[in-house]
Amino acid sequence: MRKFMLVLIGLLLICSFCLAEEDAVSSATLKIDRLPKIESQDSRILVVYFSPDDTVRAAAYTIAGEAGAGLLEIVPEELYTADDLNYMNNSSRSMKEMRDKNARPAIAAFPEDLSAYDTVFLCYPIWGGQAPKIILSFLECVDLSGKTVIPFATSNSSGIGSSDTALHSLTDESTVWLKGKGIKKGATAEEIISWVKEQLN
Repeated sequence: MRKFMLVLIGLLLICSFCLAEEDAVSSATLKIDRLPKIESQDSRILVVYFSPDDTVRAAAYTIAGEAGAGLLEIVPEELYTADDLNYMNNSSRSMKEMRDKNARPAIAAFPEDLSAYDTVFLCYPIWGGQAPKIILSFLECVDLSGKTVIPFATSNSSGIGSSDTALHSLTDESTVWLKGKGIKKGATAEEIISWVKEQLN
């Protein structure tokens, strides 16, 4: 039953790209406490995000709000608990995944078609200096041919590092990767919006 509900939620997000109502969030990293309302727009831009807590979600909604973009959440088939995300514990699920080069965590549901979009903002947290392995799961199972991908990462203390360039080989040669952006603890919505404007101009 739980798996069915996760799949249903994922499908609803993918099919409708859920227009967000303004809602409260709690982020340990960003100075963002409200999600902006995402207006219905005919956009060729999509914001794809993986957010095991509210941090990346807050950034992704801020990007989508400024860009007038659609939203797509990468929902894991098995949700991450607080213990799973404990980077101080080498035996935690997230740390085990990052050490395993073959790890590809299952995703609840995939979009059938992304052909309506030209530009994809790909948002994720930094785990062990890299993108979580579920981002690899996503990139290996969707077609981003001919699209422009713009990575965006959140971290408590480090920048985006090589996490974005390490993903390039997972798409074909027609995919255009722009330089990624990493934000650290204390970043504000205004900083994110300023960066988005630079990418779209």
